[in-house]
Amino acid sequence: MYKHMDGIPSGEGLIARMIEGDESAFTSIYRQYHSALYTYLLRICKIPSLAEDLVHDVFLKVWEIRHRIDPALPFTGYLYRIARNHAFKTLKKLAYDEVLQEKVLEHLQFQGNGPEQMVNEKEYNRLFQEALGRLTPQRLHVFRLCRQEGKSYDEAAAILGISRNAVKKHMVLSMRAIHNYIYRQGLVITLLYLAQNIF
Repeated sequence: MYKHMDGIPSGEGLIARMIEGDESAFTSIYRQYHSALYTYLLRICKIPSLAEDLVHDVFLKVWEIRHRIDPALPFTGYLYRIARNHAFKTLKKLAYDEVLQEKVLEHLQFQGNGPEQMVNEKEYNRLFQEALGRLTPQRLHVFRLCRQEGKSYDEAAAILGISRNAVKKHMVLSMRAIHNYIYRQGLVITLLYLAQNIF
């Protein structure tokens, strides 16, 4: 698991100084391990900005509990154990925290990732049907007429006895609701999958 760190010396002197509260030693250790630890965490969480945040959190944790570190033991294994545990807890929290999910969704949307890229086809179809079930009866009727039966807005308006603009509004809101539901649920599924497969 730690092969990419094997070539890095343990730096027992630096670690001993850090344990004693030497901030310059801590900075040196941070610089020495940052790149490889970032790569490791990115493989777990798949999101660059989140991986960078996790790296900072891990080193903050190391500094806070430095007095518990045994300089005679391999520091790399200790660091990675903290990183793995923290990544697991963060992904589990993300899966149930809507505020944190919004931040991740904003990042994914900036990258251009759609919900179809987050879940497989079978899962996508299941979420799509669930999303349809959450629409209001009128909105669902409009969606089925226009999207699944191929009716024009004018034809759907005539069938339902409502204006063309009303049909268009229902369609826009339906598509948005379906997309948002699949996107959010797909994110939850992905986060839970990642969290369950760290170990």
